[in-house]
Amino acid sequence: MIEQYHFGHIVINGKAYNSDVIVTKDNVFSSWWRKEGHKVYWEDLERFITPEIKTVILGTGASGLMQPTTELKQKLAERGIELIAMPTKKAIEVFNSYIKEKKEVLGGFHLTC
Repeated sequence: MIEQYHFGHIVINGKAYNSDVIVTKDNVFSSWWRKEGHKVYWEDLERFITPEIKTVILGTGASGLMQPTTELKQKLAERGIELIAMPTKKAIEVFNSYIKEKKEVLGGFHLTC
């Protein structure tokens, strides 16, 4: 569960992180680096996508600058995976609601711009 977020900082299950993160119901992968800082490609998420994942939620930053590429949208759609991309604060609310509902979800959260 994501407990707190403000620009450049997130608290997940009581632990603080100061870099972008990937989150599932069971794991947190800190220091999530992408091919390009404000774009998300399939290769940026591929290793985290398990057969159980039904939804990917991207927190696109405080101002929404990080965006999914067309390639990512296509690859997820081919696999029947829903993509939700929105500014990080709102994305965290949606992610937490999915976790409460026990949905199989992967979250990728950009913590700054």
